Amino acid sequence: MAALASALPALRGTRAALRKAMAMFVRDAEVALSYDVAFWFTWASIAIQVLSFYFIGKLIPASPKYGFGGQISNYFDFVVVNLAFARFQATAIQCFQNAIRDDQLAGTLESIIATPTSLALIILSRGLWAFTLTAAQVAFFLILGMVLGVRFAHVNILSVGVFIALTIACMSPLGVMSAASIMTFKQSGGASFVMGGLTQLLGGIFFPVSTLPLALQYVSWLLPITHALQGIRGAMHGAGLRELTPEALWLCAAAAILLPISLWTFARAVKRAQVDGTLGQY
Repeated sequence: MAALASALPALRGTRAALRKAMAMFVRDAEVALSYDVAFWFTWASIAIQVLSFYFIGKLIPASPKYGFGGQISNYFDFVVVNLAFARFQATAIQCFQNAIRDDQLAGTLESIIATPTSLALIILSRGLWAFTLTAAQVAFFLILGMVLGVRFAHVNILSVGVFIALTIACMSPLGVMSAASIMTFKQSGGASFVMGGLTQLLGGIFFPVSTLPLALQYVSWLLPITHALQGIRGAMHGAGLRELTPEALWLCAAAAILLPISLWTFARAVKRAQVDGTLGQY
C-alpha cells in the first residue's frame, strides 16, 4: 500500500504532463491549419521538388555509389529518399526556435513560462505537431517517388523506425539550442547556415559523401545528418540494425550528449531573460 501511495503522485504528474503536451499539440495544429494557403503550398512545393529531381535523374546513369552495400541504384532513388528524410532535420532545427519566436511576437511567452510546467516539457512539446506533419510530408515524398518509379520492395521497417527516432533525438537538441539563442539574442542565423549550407554540401543529401575530397569527408563524418541518412538509406535497401550498428551508435551517443546540454542551455537563457526583464521582448 505504501508503494502504491508513493507511486500515485508520480502517475498524476505524468498524466498532467501528457495533457499539457497534448494541449500544445492541438494548439500548434490549429494555428498551422488556419493558414490554408501556406499549408497547401508546402505540399505543392514537395511535388515540384520531386518532379524536378525525377527529370534530373534521367540525365544521370545508375551506379553503385547511389545504392547501399554495392547495390546498383539510380540517382532519383538516392535523392528522393535523402530529401524526404532530411526534412526531419529541418523540422528539428526550425520548429523549436519558430515556436519561441511566435510566442514572443504574440506576447504569450511570459504567460506560458509562468505556468507550473517544466521548461523541458514546454520546449520539447512544441515539436509534437511539427514532427507529426513532417512524417506525413515524408510519406508524401515517398508516395510520389513510387508513382514515378522508385521501388521499396526490401524496406526494413524496424530499421527505418529506429533511425527516424534517432534522427529526431539527435537533431532536436540543435533546435533547442537554437531556441535558446532566440531567447537571448532575439534572432538566429546559425541554424539557417547549418541547415541551408553545411549539411547540403557535406551531409550527402544531393550527392554521395564519397565524392567529396578526403578532408571534407572527415568533416562530413561529424555531422549527424550524414549518419542519419546513411542508416535510413540502408534500411530502405533492407539492411538490419546489425549492419547499421555504427551509424545507430553514433546517433545514440550524440543524442545522449547533446540533449542535456541543450536543455541546460535553454534553461540558462530563460533565467537570464527573466533577470534582464527581456523575456517578452523581440
